[in-house]
Amino acid sequence: MEKKNQIIDELIDNFHRYLRTMRRSGRTIRLYLAAWNKLRIYMAERRVNVYTAKIGEAFLLSEFGKYNYSELPIKRQHFASKIEALADFQNTGRILLGKRLKPPKIFTGSVGKTMEAFIECKRNMYGLAPITISNYRLYLHTFLCFLNDRAIRVASKITQAEISQFIRRSNPAKPAARHMALCILRNFTRYLYEEKLISKDYGKNIPSDNYRQQAQIPSTFSKEEIDGLIAAIDRGNPKGKRDYAIFLLALKLGFRASDIANLKFANISWNTYEFNFEQQKTAKSITLPILPEVGNALIDYLKYGRPVSSEKHVFLQVIPPYQKIAPHDVANCLRFYLRRAGINVHNRKHGPHALRHSFASCLLNNGTPLPVISEALGHTTSLSTMFYLRIDTSSLRQCALEAPRLPFAFYMQKGGYHE
Repeated sequence: MEKKNQIIDELIDNFHRYLRTMRRSGRTIRLYLAAWNKLRIYMAERRVNVYTAKIGEAFLLSEFGKYNYSELPIKRQHFASKIEALADFQNTGRILLGKRLKPPKIFTGSVGKTMEAFIECKRNMYGLAPITISNYRLYLHTFLCFLNDRAIRVASKITQAEISQFIRRSNPAKPAARHMALCILRNFTRYLYEEKLISKDYGKNIPSDNYRQQAQIPSTFSKEEIDGLIAAIDRGNPKGKRDYAIFLLALKLGFRASDIANLKFANISWNTYEFNFEQQKTAKSITLPILPEVGNALIDYLKYGRPVSSEKHVFLQVIPPYQKIAPHDVANCLRFYLRRAGINVHNRKHGPHALRHSFASCLLNNGTPLPVISEALGHTTSLSTMFYLRIDTSSLRQCALEAPRLPFAFYMQKGGYHE
């Protein structure tokens, strides 16, 4: 049922009560109220009492001027989202959960069409993954906007000078992004040359960088932190029953957040006590046991916590219309309980993948062989599992060799230590 032509005070009061039913933290609610209070003052100054989406748009323009949401600082993005949520709530009676959709990358003009053809050529030739295609579109669209600002409408007008200027704009503090931009630009200019759209292969002059991606040491939680996290869950209510089952899947079986969100009843075999599903990240099928603790938590949620629904996915949101959860819902739940448990996560990653890392760490500490860990994590190769060996510090210490003692004469030789 749509809720239109609402007085701003009534709309804010209804939204405020809705946030409380969602068990949003006091801090979150205060941030919403602070943003809405500014809007209320703006409307009062203009003697407007009824809220509409256009009022919200005009207010944000008065705050930021003409703006692009994706280019706003993160605090301003959050502020804008809280204002825009009013219109969503007014029309649907709820918050539209999930990240704000970014505007599509539209490739206009002759150069834009050439870029689209280049991307399609790469897709057909190499079968690129969607994330790779997305990166191509992102960086080439940025280059297209750069060319449009300089009134370069056709590929033949692109020169080495424009390419060099564009490269100089890259942020040296983001070496991975710069490396990706250089690679894509080098491939694109080579394509232009091969298609005889430019007279020289400018890709040869695009500098090579020595960037090598260094995998970070996985973040994990200690046994005491995990115990505190689990103890912070109130299993006396539906949300707590759901979240407890979710965390056990990650901690006891190494489920990724995406696989938790996409888990269906068809993936659960109670007869054989197994989970059978295709991992979203790797598209590899995996079979995992339903451990007694995990199975009991699932049954408790399904019998006493899950809303009545025909939805095929196991885990649902706790507010109507009871849609399936998304991976970021798992992340939000984890952040909530980390705060409640008082766990310090400063200077370390603390998303749902840290639960999976903790599962791998537990297996390592128990002396589980690497191939077994690889199979449990659903890795396509043991090389991926070796990434976790760096967190097994106790085993690494056993590999350390004692430095031999050297005679004093060694230090007195040329180039050595002497007074």
